Amino acid sequence: MLGQAELGDLSDVDRDRILHGLFHEGHRFGQFARRFAALMTMSVLIAVMGLLADSTAVVIGAMLVAPLMSPVLGAAAALVLGLPQQFLRQLAVLAVGTAGAVGLAAGTSFLFPGSMNPLPAEILARTSPNLLDLGIALAAGAAGAYAQIRKAAADALTGVAVAVALVPPLAVVGVTLEIGEYALATGALFLFLANVAGIVMSAATTFLVCGLVDSWRLRVGSGFIIGGLRWAALAVIVMILPLHVTRARVLPPSDPTDDVEHFVSAFIDEKGGSTELVSVSVERDETELDVDVVVTESPRVPEAKELAALLAAELAEDVAVTMQVVEVQTERARADGEQDG
Repeated sequence: MLGQAELGDLSDVDRDRILHGLFHEGHRFGQFARRFAALMTMSVLIAVMGLLADSTAVVIGAMLVAPLMSPVLGAAAALVLGLPQQFLRQLAVLAVGTAGAVGLAAGTSFLFPGSMNPLPAEILARTSPNLLDLGIALAAGAAGAYAQIRKAAADALTGVAVAVALVPPLAVVGVTLEIGEYALATGALFLFLANVAGIVMSAATTFLVCGLVDSWRLRVGSGFIIGGLRWAALAVIVMILPLHVTRARVLPPSDPTDDVEHFVSAFIDEKGGSTELVSVSVERDETELDVDVVVTESPRVPEAKELAALLAAELAEDVAVTMQVVEVQTERARADGEQDG
């Protein structure tokens, strides 16, 4: 918890410093726009190549370069300061950066030849957001806002950029749109929106608690501030509902292959006696999960029906199991090491 001495004690100099860093007026906006465009371009290019190469380290590099956190925190600050025009300006910067990132990612993906079948894990990891992602965004938004308030905590912004990724999901949107995977693109876009909503809500609250808004502005602009916080909270709720209640209908499901292999292997070990697992393959159609299992023949080959019931219960979806039993053949040969002269 933040100590009482750290809350609500900002001087006018501190407020001016924070607002100078978040809002860019007059000729400063041109400089900011050029820097923002350059960093966004580099960040998206790095992210796309990291995603295609399935490299976590490269994707993290893209997070560190990405400048999108600036307009998101700026929007949160404008919200609590009662500055509707500045709030819309920050959203406009965010919208332009978002659209540009998706377009650049799609174009970059198009230029790289080759098939993405199967899709890299780094791409799939950003197509199925959950409540943990929203929770991370809420915590990261508070940390980012606090780092803006306290100069001594400014180094935390690097960790915030890594913790809550904004550019990589947009790069995934562009890449998946380019290859025609529209359901995956929807999931990645939803992850980005959940991150933005969480950051704005928690950052706005942190700015209020830490005293960014003086008492006069708090009285004069209370209507806009309360209304803005209400809309921010509503946005977070809108993110929570599909993530928690109807996730299976709204977002593409994650790849269950690893889980299926684990459950099948444990099932064969427990029920099959001397039966050995040869292979497991998983495919998903519109209505159910198709699991093909190949095992060796033995006196205690387990039933496919029992395995299907187990998988359906563990995965919480309809499962069809096809079990193929192959005969084990053993050959023994001997060769004489002596050769006729």
